[in-house]
Amino acid sequence: MAANSVKIQGLLGMITVKLQDDNFTKWSYQFQFVLRGYDLFEFFTGESQCPPKYSMSTETGVTKEITVEYKEWEKKDLALLSLLIATLSDEAMDHIVGCKTSQEAWVCLQERFASVFVVQVNQLKSEFHTIQKGTDSVDKYLLKVKGIRDQLVSAGEKITDNDFIIDAISRLPPEFEVIKTVILARDSSISLKDFRAQLIGSERYI
Repeated sequence: MAANSVKIQGLLGMITVKLQDDNFTKWSYQFQFVLRGYDLFEFFTGESQCPPKYSMSTETGVTKEITVEYKEWEKKDLALLSLLIATLSDEAMDHIVGCKTSQEAWVCLQERFASVFVVQVNQLKSEFHTIQKGTDSVDKYLLKVKGIRDQLVSAGEKITDNDFIIDAISRLPPEFEVIKTVILARDSSISLKDFRAQLIGSERYI
C-alpha cells in the first residue's frame, strides 16, 4: 500500500491545471489522461467497487472485523480524493464539500460543470470557424487555429487534418488567393507541416 500512496502523491506534479469555471475542458482532459495512465481513473467512474467492509464467518455470518481489502481500497480512494481536491480552485472545491469518495466528488463536478462544458465547446466551435488572420503572421494565425482545434479534440470533437487545412485556408486574405487555389486543387492530401511551409513561403513572397 505504501508504494501506491507514493505513486498517487507523485501524480500531483503531473497535473498542472487547476479547475476553475472557465477551464473544465482542459482540466478534465489532463486529469483523466494522467489517472488513466496509471489505471486509477476507475475509482472516479465507479468501476473499482468498494469491497465488503466486514468479514464473513461461516458460523456467525457478518462479523465486526473490517476486511483488509476494504481498508486498502478506502486508503487508496481517500488518497485519490485528496489528489482531486489538490487540483481544484477554492470556488470549485465548494461543490464537493461533504463528498466522502472520489466517485462522489467526480459526479458532483461533472454535474456542476456539464452545462459550462457544453457552452465552452460551442464557443470554441464558433471561434474555430470564424477566427481571422488579420494582421497576424501566418505562423501566429496557424498556432491560434491549432490551439482551438486541440481544445476541441480534447473535448471529444473530431477534427481531421484536412478539416483543419480547409478551415484555416478559407479565411486567409485575398493576397493568398494563388496559394489557396494551388492547395485546394491538389488531388492528394497535404501534411500540416507542408501546408504551413507553403503558406509561410507564400507570405514571404507577398
